[in-house]
Order: sequence, then structure tokens, then C-alpha cells
Amino acid sequence: MTNVAIGHSHAKIILMGEHSVVYGQPAIALPISKIDLNVTIKERESGIYINSKYYIGNINGLPNDLLGIKNLIDSILEKLSKEDASFEMTIESSIPSERGMGSSAATSVAIVKALYNFFNVTLTKPVLLKLSNIEETITHGNPSGLDTATAGSDNPVWFIRNKVLHEIDFNLDAVLVIADSGIKGRTDIAINYVKQQLANNKSATKKSIKHIGQLVTKARQDIENNNPEELGYLMSENQKELKNLRVSNSKIDELVEIANKNGSLGTKLTGSGLGGCVIALAKNLTDAEAIVSALTKAGALETWIQPFKSTGGKND
Repeated sequence: MTNVAIGHSHAKIILMGEHSVVYGQPAIALPISKIDLNVTIKERESGIYINSKYYIGNINGLPNDLLGIKNLIDSILEKLSKEDASFEMTIESSIPSERGMGSSAATSVAIVKALYNFFNVTLTKPVLLKLSNIEETITHGNPSGLDTATAGSDNPVWFIRNKVLHEIDFNLDAVLVIADSGIKGRTDIAINYVKQQLANNKSATKKSIKHIGQLVTKARQDIENNNPEELGYLMSENQKELKNLRVSNSKIDELVEIANKNGSLGTKLTGSGLGGCVIALAKNLTDAEAIVSALTKAGALETWIQPFKSTGGKND
């Protein structure tokens, strides 16, 4: 056991394929290293103490919406035969909640890494993903595994629900802009919107879902072959279909239009929709900064720049 141990993870965004992935189509998720989360564990004389933005105190006092964290910690301690361990756990995150960035999954991944480091136990990737999904199952009921896989990866993840989940080659020379609309995503409502459309307009809705799957398949090729211009076009086509599925809204549409008018190769919502974030693909850092400036003036709550082949940072 070490005196101090750290576990690191990061945010994720859905590049393409949200909603259609529920109906068997592929999706691509990207790790966003510039929006990160760290868990630090240090020795303590007695008990387990949690120090975070949402709760400070003994682990036994965690509120119901954070019980997934308690179950995760308890499960790890049992697995490692360390039930009597005492420590203080500090969770520091720059990942906004309820924005489709996988904040709960990132927390789980970092906790697992930190505890294994604290007890000097080797952690394999399969064990990391299995343990991380303990918290996700409690928090989200039936997680796909996509969030935890991406939070623990440095590469994009290709995903088909209940069938395929693996990393893909990433050779894209471009920069991604992420902008928070300031409106919380409404996952349950958005999913129900799509269900209602399938019931009321089955043919057109199935066509949109299938088309998104085709766009995602092409997007994978463009990511692997470094074709940002074509990828941007596919992102914009994906956004058109998401509008057809009625999971966009006026604020998202406004931010998408502004980004496209200010140099974006392609822009779309990311995540469940009806709020949350938009993503815009830029050729380079200069173009990305121009897009950020325009989106900020249009009311984006917060923005981030994620270069894929260079360093960058967060913009407020």
C-alpha cells in the first residue's frame, strides 16, 4: 500500500451515431483528454472519507444518487480483501454533469485505477471495465459499456450495442471544438421522442436511423484515413437526421449554424440532444479559436478545444 495514489480518466463525446445506436446501428465515441478527472487517495487513521464537489464526509453518508460510488468502492475492497482499509478519497473533475460527456463513467474509471494503485495491485483492462460498470449499472440501470470503455481509452471506440466494442485507428489531423449549450441534456425524453416517431412515422424514422448508421460507417474510414473534410460533411449530414428525429432544439440549431458560418467543417449535437453540447470539426487551431469566439458570443456556456495531433486546452 502506498501513502498517496492517483487515478486519472477523461471525458468522452459521441462523435456520431447517438440514438441510432439504440436500434443496432454503430456509433463512434471519442476520448476527450482535455476535460479530465483525477481521484487521489491518501492514508487515513480510520474510516473512509470522501471529498468531492457533490459530497464531503464519511462514505456511509453518501446520498442516494451517489450510492453507485459506495457500491463500487465496497466491491473493490472486497475483491482485494481490503475491507478494513481506511483512506481519504478526493475527486476532482472538470467534466460537466448531464452534458453527455460520461462524467459518472469517468469517475468510476478513476476510482478503480486509484484504488488499485493505492494497494499496489496490477490492473488489467478487462478488470477495469468490469469494475467500472458496477457504478454505471446503479446510476444508469442498463449501461452499454461505451462510456466506461471510452473513459479508459486513449483511442476512439467503435460500438454496436450488445455486439461489438473495440478501439479503432485514429489518424485524424484536425481539431474538435466542444461547446456547452447551457441546457441540460434530456436523455429519457429524447429517447422517447424517437420511439414515438417510430410509432407514428415508422418508414421515415427507420430510414433516418439506417442512414445515420451508414454515415457512421463512412466516418470510421475517414478517421482512419485522415480525411477531416469528408468527416465534417458526414457530421453535418448526421445532424440533419438528428433534426429529423426531433432531438435537436432551437439553441442547438443556432450554435450549429454559427459554427458552420465561422469555419467549421461540420457541426452536430453530441449525446442525447434537447440540450447538452455541440461539436464542431476545425481544420486547425486557428479555425477552432475562431469558432470558439463565435460560439461564445452566441451564448455557449463553456467551450473546449481538443486537438488530435497537437496540444491545446480549455477555454472559458
